[in-house]
Amino acid sequence: MKIYKLQGAAVLFATLGMFFSCDDKLDVQGESFVTPETFYSNQAELDIALAGVYDGLQTVYDNANYVFGEFRSDSYFPAPASTNVSRTSFHDSNMDAADGSLRWNNFYTTIDRANRVIIAGEALEGIDPNSLGQAYAIRSKVYFDLIRIWNNVPLFLVPITSPSDAYRPVTSYSEIMNTVVIPDMLKAESLISASPSPFRFSLPSVLAHQAEVYMWQKTQADNILAESAIERLLGLNSYSLTTSPQAWQDMFYNQPPTNTLPDALGKIQTGPELIFSIRYDDADTTPSGLWSSWVAGSSITVISPLVEEKWIERFPQDETWNDLYPTTPPVLSITTVDQNGAPVEEPLYGDWRQFASRERGDFETGMGPAVIGEARLHKWTKNRDGMVVNLDRSDVVMYRLADMILLLAEAKIKLNKPEEALTLINQIRSARKLPLATDVAFGTTVDEQINYLLDERQFELLGEGKRWWDLIRNDKALEFVNPLLASRGQNPLTADRLFYPIFQNHIIESLGAYQQNPGW
Repeated sequence: MKIYKLQGAAVLFATLGMFFSCDDKLDVQGESFVTPETFYSNQAELDIALAGVYDGLQTVYDNANYVFGEFRSDSYFPAPASTNVSRTSFHDSNMDAADGSLRWNNFYTTIDRANRVIIAGEALEGIDPNSLGQAYAIRSKVYFDLIRIWNNVPLFLVPITSPSDAYRPVTSYSEIMNTVVIPDMLKAESLISASPSPFRFSLPSVLAHQAEVYMWQKTQADNILAESAIERLLGLNSYSLTTSPQAWQDMFYNQPPTNTLPDALGKIQTGPELIFSIRYDDADTTPSGLWSSWVAGSSITVISPLVEEKWIERFPQDETWNDLYPTTPPVLSITTVDQNGAPVEEPLYGDWRQFASRERGDFETGMGPAVIGEARLHKWTKNRDGMVVNLDRSDVVMYRLADMILLLAEAKIKLNKPEEALTLINQIRSARKLPLATDVAFGTTVDEQINYLLDERQFELLGEGKRWWDLIRNDKALEFVNPLLASRGQNPLTADRLFYPIFQNHIIESLGAYQQNPGW
C-alpha cells in the first residue's frame, strides 16, 4: 500500500479492498489510519495530493476511454486472426462478468484521492481555490463515467479508512447525477479561474465536461444548458481549429523511429484545439493504453468495413468526387508519371482524415496497404514494427475543440436550429479543407440530421472514446451496432444490455450489497 509521509502525517493514497488490490482481496494488515483532516496542512501538501489525483486519472483512462467508449460501437470489430477473447467480447457486446477489464477499482481509487483533497481543502484556510476546483471536476467526471458505464454504483464522498467502509449498497444513477456529478461540476466552475491548461482541469475543460453531462440528460432544458456551456467555451477564444492535414495529425502523432520508419518524429501531440488531455511522459510508470488498444502485436481490433465504406461514400476516392463536389478539389495530390516519364500531379481523392486514421495510411499514397476489413486504427502511430507497449507514453485526448463544435451542432439540431447546426458542421469541413455539406445532404428531419451529424463526429473523432456514448446518448446503439453484428453472424444487441455487467468478484465480495445489472 502506497503511503506518502508529509510533515509527520500519513497520507493514505490507496483505497481498500476491491478498490485497491488486483485480486480484490482485502489486505490492510499493518497499516494505520488517520482522519482526513490531518492529511494536509498547507497548499504545498494539497498540491502534492492533487498530483496524486491526476496520477489516478492515468490509471483509470489509460485504456478505459477506449474499452468503454469505443469498443462496443459500430466503428470496430475483431480482426480475423484475433485470439483476444476479452477484446472480442466487447466488440460483440457479450462480455463475461468475470472479465477483469470490468473492474471499477481504479475509478474508486481516484475518487478516494479526490475526496481527500476536497475534504482537506474545504477545511484549510487560504487554499488556492483552483486546486479545490480541479478535485471537484475530477470527481464529477469519474462519477459521470461510472454511472454511464454501470448505472447504479456505490457512492463514496468521504475517504475509505477501514474495511467496514469498503462495501456499501449502490446508489441510484439519478441520485449520483443530481447530487454529485452536476453539483461538483458547477462547484468546479465557481472555483477555477486559472489560465487554460492542456493537462489540468481549467474553465474550458470544465465547460466541456458540463456540455457532455447536460447533453446526456436529453431534456430540452439540458440541451439549452449544453448549448450555453459550449458557446461560453468558444467565447473564451482560447482555441482554434487546425487547418492542414499535418497539423491535424500532429495533435495525435506519437510514432517512435522503427526499422520501417527510421525518420519518425517521436511524440508531438500538440495543437491549438486540444482542450484537455491526460498526460503521460517518460517519468510515468503507467503506460498509456493507446498502443495496446489499437496497435498491439497480435491482431486484435480493426476498423469496421461499415465505417470505411460509409466514409468513402461521403468522400469518394475516385473521380466520383467531382460529381458530388465539382467546385472543391481534394486538398491532397499525388505525383505520378505520364507515358513519357514526366511527373504529373493528380488529385488524391478521399477524406485525408481516413488516410491519417488507418494503419500505414498517409498523405502521399492515401489508404495504405491494408484492405478494408483488415486495417487497424493508427491515428496516433503509422507502423507497429518494433513498438513496445510498455513504453507507450501517448497522451489521452479527452476534450478538443472539434468535438465541442460538433456537440454544439447536435444541441442545435435538438433545439430546432438546423441552419446553425449545418453552419457548425461546415466550420469543421472548412477547417479540414473538405467540401461543405449541403442542405440536401443534411436532411430535413431531426432523425436524418442527427444521423448525418453522428457520421461527421465518427469521422472526425474516430478512436477518441466518443462513439459508443454518441450512440447511447442519441438512442442509436441498436440501430447502428446490430447491422455490424449481423454481418459477422453475432447475436443482436438488446436494450437491457446497454449498461455494462458488474465484475462478478465485486458482487461476490460485497455479500449482497450489489446485484448484477439486468441482462447479464
